Amino acid sequence: MVSTNTIEGSQTVMTDTDQDQGQQVAGIKGVLLQANGLTVETRAGLSLLSDISFHIEPGELIALTGVSRSGKSILLQSLAGLMKPTSGEILIDGVSLYTNLKAFHSSIGFVPAEFSLPLNLTVGEIMEEEARLRLPRRTSHQDRKQRALTLLETMGLAQAADRRASLLSAAEKRKLSMAVELIGYPGLLLLDQSTEPLTPFEEVEITILLRQLSRQGLTIIQVDPRARSAGLSDKIIFLGPGGLLAWFGPADEAFAHLKSLVPRGVVKDLFGLKEALELLGTPQVKDGVEWAKRFAEHEAYQKYVDDPLHNRYPDLLLQTRPLLRLRLRNSSQENLPPPIIPRANAIQKLILLIRRNSRLLWREKTMNSILVVPPLIALIDLVLSSTLRSQPERAPIIFGVLVFLVLLTSASLVQNEISKEKIIYQYENRTRTLLLPYVLSKVWLVGFLAIYQALVWTIIHFVAAGMSAGVQALAPYGLALFLTAFTGGILGLIISAISKKSATTANWLLLLTIPQFILSGAIIPTEQLSFPFNVLAGINPSRYALDTLLISSGYREGISVIPASHWFAFVVMGVGLIVVLLGIQQRVGSART
Repeated sequence: MVSTNTIEGSQTVMTDTDQDQGQQVAGIKGVLLQANGLTVETRAGLSLLSDISFHIEPGELIALTGVSRSGKSILLQSLAGLMKPTSGEILIDGVSLYTNLKAFHSSIGFVPAEFSLPLNLTVGEIMEEEARLRLPRRTSHQDRKQRALTLLETMGLAQAADRRASLLSAAEKRKLSMAVELIGYPGLLLLDQSTEPLTPFEEVEITILLRQLSRQGLTIIQVDPRARSAGLSDKIIFLGPGGLLAWFGPADEAFAHLKSLVPRGVVKDLFGLKEALELLGTPQVKDGVEWAKRFAEHEAYQKYVDDPLHNRYPDLLLQTRPLLRLRLRNSSQENLPPPIIPRANAIQKLILLIRRNSRLLWREKTMNSILVVPPLIALIDLVLSSTLRSQPERAPIIFGVLVFLVLLTSASLVQNEISKEKIIYQYENRTRTLLLPYVLSKVWLVGFLAIYQALVWTIIHFVAAGMSAGVQALAPYGLALFLTAFTGGILGLIISAISKKSATTANWLLLLTIPQFILSGAIIPTEQLSFPFNVLAGINPSRYALDTLLISSGYREGISVIPASHWFAFVVMGVGLIVVLLGIQQRVGSART
């Protein structure tokens, strides 16, 4: 172990540097994290966290543990800026987190419980994309590549760079999530409990990796309900029932204190911290109140919580981590939030998401159905056109069926496009404004599919029906089908955004398309509809699509030119549906991860 001297004023202090620092990660700069009276309640007044206070120094590794349903994930989300506390405050380097949330976004790395990265992208592709989103806008391609490579080497994933994320083990997925969160040089790393089970060896392996990172200066808190990482952690946060603080301090002292909470009659010298947690069982809220009261009266509360929060004994604190505390003391005097550094703009995010969509469509084999399904359904037009030639008086219902099929096909092709990425979107939208780029990337996909469908349906129709209406009918006919397919695609995206379960998708699909067919004028002329159905018909895209197809094909008597109001109505309704989609997706993105 190597000792170095550091001088603060006239006082010389000694600092010990760990020999085993692991793979060095450039740019790590830990933060001081303080919580003071942190309380989180539901709208109904149910307490999730109650009066939580602690003081975590830069470079400390903290194990967050406690009894079942004690609010461990809630506390982590509050510290990550995802759940604003009802009362109390969270300070980072002496600055309020929620008052300056935008400034601190890049300073906090949050690894959610569920793996939230695209499964069909490779490890290297994921790191490349995240580097574009998280690093400063002016970072060169070479620097982004080097940053990604360094982190993969640190996590032991360099050999897996070309493997898809779906092929990684649970531990490798965990490491990849950590690497992604470290890309933007955070000072605080928060890790929720993984939903994918890890073996005890894997849990310890990851904790050792986190310990190496903390020794380089990173402040880390990881949820550890089984307390397997307690022995490798600097301190433990133990939450009791009701979200009350039952302990904050070193692991060895925590063990001695928690033994006093174990019921009488248990042999307390034959087990460790993990067994103590198990023996505590499922205590009631009243037990949590008692535990919190006993901790508040314990000397550890004064030593590790109250004194540091009120800056008592600053010289004693300085001896603990002299180099880090010296930096903190010098930098926190101004109490200013970190500067907001420009990162990827909306256009760069849009291009990245469009590229991702294209990759995933081919890899998930979705493109095959997208290209094959429309021509197969369009073949129905062969039957419809033969009927049309022999019974022209049935033109409204025949073209009405055609419009319905185009609308239904377009919606069904993208009905899962957003729902399948809901977890990924919520994760990526946590610290970056992805709403508009994300929605526009899906609209771009719908536009591409609408062009393809319009070409397919137009070609098949004019092959089946002949060119009786003339070549001049091709353009308005194809444009009407494009706008119909585009409208159907946006409806499909809306269905995908609002569907919580795949089983309900088909119900929404029928609910939003069948009424359009009935109110289009194909079965009952729109002028014969009574209130309020005539009003609904007026805002029905299928009505204008049907009318446009009839006019362009020469089946609307007395009208040879498509009214400009029809095209205007198409555009207004399309834009209106996109606005509705933005509103729905905004609510999805604001959901807690």
